[in-house]
Order: sequence, then C-alpha cells, then structure tokens
Amino acid sequence: MKNVSIAKQGISRAARWLQSAERAMEDERWDDVVYSSQMAVEHSAKAVLISLGIDFPKEHDVSDALLQIQEISHLPQWFREELSSIADIVAELAEQRGLAGYGFEEGIEVTYFKEYAPEALEEAKRVHTLCKKFIEETFKI
Repeated sequence: MKNVSIAKQGISRAARWLQSAERAMEDERWDDVVYSSQMAVEHSAKAVLISLGIDFPKEHDVSDALLQIQEISHLPQWFREELSSIADIVAELAEQRGLAGYGFEEGIEVTYFKEYAPEALEEAKRVHTLCKKFIEETFKI
C-alpha cells in the first residue's frame, strides 16, 4: 500500500503542475506552459509506475517504461489501449522540456512556444486525467 500512497501524492503533485501551466497560459508565459505541462505529464506517468511497483529510470522520459507495462494482463483494457498515446506524449514533452526551461541560453524567445503551448497543456490534461482515473479505479482511492 505504500506505493499507492506515494502514487496518490504524485498524481496530486501533477495536478499542481497543471495549475501552474494554466496560470502560465493566462499570463502568456508560453515556455512555462510547456515546462509545467511536461512536469505534470512526468509526475502522472511516474505515479502510475509507482502504483504498480515498477522501477523506472530517474529521467524525465519514462515512455519506454510505460510501453513495457502494456503486457500486464491485470491492467484495465481501456488503459492499455491508451498507453501508446500516453508514452508518445511523455516522450514529446520530455524532448521539449530542456528548450522550454533553458532556451533563453540559446536566445530563444518566450514566443517560440506560443503556438505549441495550448497543445502541450491539453495533452498534459489528458494524460493526467487518464493516469488519475487508472489509479483511482485500480486501487479504489
């Protein structure tokens, strides 16, 4: 049960990252939207892995670990069907994270992410919703 408790905390932390992304969207801080969306997705995905007792690499992109759990037979079918999409989003946002957080070092302006930011936020909301639903349904919390 300890893993489930930690996973619950992780999914709650992911929700707070989503709030940060939404506020950044309101403030037109496009790079922060992408960064916070990535963090929400990362924490959501890691919460699922933690809940299942799955070890994962201590890095931002855990998409490979997510794909490996597709074969676990006791996972709900609806969730297994979503795992490829979730993994794609995790990988995509992990790829953008560095640029969103440190692009200024390369002279990238905040407007660089203006068109991508709304998509990143919507993807993060979707992943969080799916991961939260999985944890709540699977562990009855």
